[in-house]
Amino acid sequence: MRALLLALGCVLGLSAQESPFPKPTAHHLAMKDMVGTWTAVARMYMEPGKPPMVSKGTEVNTLVAGGFWIKTELKAEMMGQAFEGHGLFGFDARQNAHVGSWVDNSDTWMAVTRGTCAKDCREQTLFFEGYDGAGKPSTHKEVHVQVDRDHRTMTMFVKAKDGTFKKVMDMEYTRAK
Repeated sequence: MRALLLALGCVLGLSAQESPFPKPTAHHLAMKDMVGTWTAVARMYMEPGKPPMVSKGTEVNTLVAGGFWIKTELKAEMMGQAFEGHGLFGFDARQNAHVGSWVDNSDTWMAVTRGTCAKDCREQTLFFEGYDGAGKPSTHKEVHVQVDRDHRTMTMFVKAKDGTFKKVMDMEYTRAK
């Protein structure tokens, strides 16, 4: 076993010398403003013409894996229950795309996101296949905006039968002091 580990170490050592680990790109560096603890206010639009359901929570974001990824943890109260969500988001330079994953305790499926950024990566538009409020397969769109160092927003849309995207949720984040 030790010989195997030694051989693996030598191979990895040679590989590291031949191709050093990549450095974070401008896409990765733009994520730094997301790091920290945030208070979050979410508004979920359950039915047209009715007031949104409002939830409040806390999100903690940390840079992981050499600054390539944001690990996020969101805790809130939703519909009188404890809500917990976890995500991993970043920029995949090989695919030239912003990618991520999200899981939470409101359902058993995982959202796998893919999208682009604009405005010096202060705005990201991500898409994923998931389920609507009735449990039917649907296409979702999220628009994340880093307003300034201490404020962010996220707006989620679901694709309607007519092909347009209807807003189902928005969130406002404020950096915790």
